[in-house]
Amino acid sequence: MGTLISLDIELGAIRSFLNSVTNAADSEYARIKAMSDAGEFSHYDDEANAYFIPEMWEKIAIRATLGELNSLVEWELQGLANALPPGKREKSRKDRLNFVFDLKIAQIIERIENHYGIRIEEMTGYEDVKIVRDKVNSFKHRKGFKHPYRDKYKVLGETFTSNREEAFRAIDSVRSFLRDIWSRTKQKRSA
Repeated sequence: MGTLISLDIELGAIRSFLNSVTNAADSEYARIKAMSDAGEFSHYDDEANAYFIPEMWEKIAIRATLGELNSLVEWELQGLANALPPGKREKSRKDRLNFVFDLKIAQIIERIENHYGIRIEEMTGYEDVKIVRDKVNSFKHRKGFKHPYRDKYKVLGETFTSNREEAFRAIDSVRSFLRDIWSRTKQKRSA
């Protein structure tokens, strides 16, 4: 289990990274706009093409931010589950030692919930953390397309989108989520 100080340092680094990239993109957007206002683009496609690079900086930074947040949440959940006595399913594998890190996230959550008598979905920020996970998996496995069976969508082929404001809010949601889960599990460990 992490500490609030280490969490704030890590989240601060993630926030700083996202802020740095979005500031650089904003500077580039302003430069391109000035070029456009000065009539330096002979065709609107040239202007649109100029915006492509800073737009990609921003998209990549947002995806990286969400990926880091998801990894942090998974790491903390694995850490909580790793401190628990092995469950029956984990003991039954005779061919090799089975680690918490081999379990699916749903199994890890189940172990935590059963041991501590809590519901992860009731934690502060859970919905945002779940959305981050869904988006990260979508970006990783389907180039952002929503899964036709698992994700809510209006039309087939719909993609997840993220903007910088959502990414900054996700940082705050992860902090709230982890603080809440640490608080509730610490109460049970202390009792």
